[in-house]
Amino acid sequence: MSGPSDELREVYERRGELEYAVPPGPPDPIDRKFACVSAALASALPCASLLDAGCGDGRYLAALPTLGPVPARVVGIDIADSILRTAAAAARAAGVEAELLRANLEALPFVEGHFDVVLCTQAIEHVLDPPLALRELHRVLQPGGTLVISTDNSAARVSQTLNAPRAAAVRLLGLRGRRRKVEFPHRSFGKGEFEGLLRAASFEIQRTETFRFHVTGAPRLVQHVLNKLDDALPEHPFGDILLVEARAT
Repeated sequence: MSGPSDELREVYERRGELEYAVPPGPPDPIDRKFACVSAALASALPCASLLDAGCGDGRYLAALPTLGPVPARVVGIDIADSILRTAAAAARAAGVEAELLRANLEALPFVEGHFDVVLCTQAIEHVLDPPLALRELHRVLQPGGTLVISTDNSAARVSQTLNAPRAAAVRLLGLRGRRRKVEFPHRSFGKGEFEGLLRAASFEIQRTETFRFHVTGAPRLVQHVLNKLDDALPEHPFGDILLVEARAT
C-alpha cells in the first residue's frame, strides 16, 4: 500500500537522524502537551489493541505502563526507519512490547476494524492528504473504537500575540527557516475545520479542547506561569494544541 506522503520518506529519514536520534527522557513536568495527550489516552484505557499512528520517538508507547493496563497488542507506525529505531528503544526501556512498523498514515497496513484505540498526536498536520489519512484511521478502528488525535490549532491567538515581536524581528532580519534543519509539510487547523474533516471521515466527536500557551525561547518559569494561566481559564478556543476524542461510527 502507498499514499501521497510516501514521497516524503527520505525527508523524514533525515529528520529522524537529526531530531529523533535519542529516546526521550522522563516526562518534563512543564510539558503540557504530553500531560494533556497522556490524560486523554489514559481515559481510553483499558483496551485490547492500540495503534500509535505516527509514534515519533515513542514517548507515548513508553508512557503506557503509567497510564493504565498495557494493551495486549501495542503497535506503533511511522514513515521513517530512523524514527522507528528510537521509538523501539524507548518502548523497550519502558518494558513495553510493541510492534514497530514503517507505514504512512494515508495507507495503513492493517485490515478493517483491527484496533480498539488509535492515538495520533501531532502527525496529521505533516501528511499531504489529511482527509485520506483520517479515513484510514477510521478504517482500522473497530466500530465504536476510540480515536485520540491532536494537531496544531490555527486560532492559537494567545501564543501568536506573545510571539509577534519575535516573529516580526525574524522577518525583518531575514532569519525565517534558518533554525529548521529539514523542510517538511506543516500546517494547522481551525477547530470547526478539523471537526468537519473528522465527521467527513465518519467519526463522531466526543470531546474537543485546546490547550497550552508558549513563548518561544522563554525561561522555564515563564512556561510554568503560562501553564498555570491555561489551567485557571475556563474552556477556550485559543490554545496551541487542538485535541479531539472521537468515536468510529
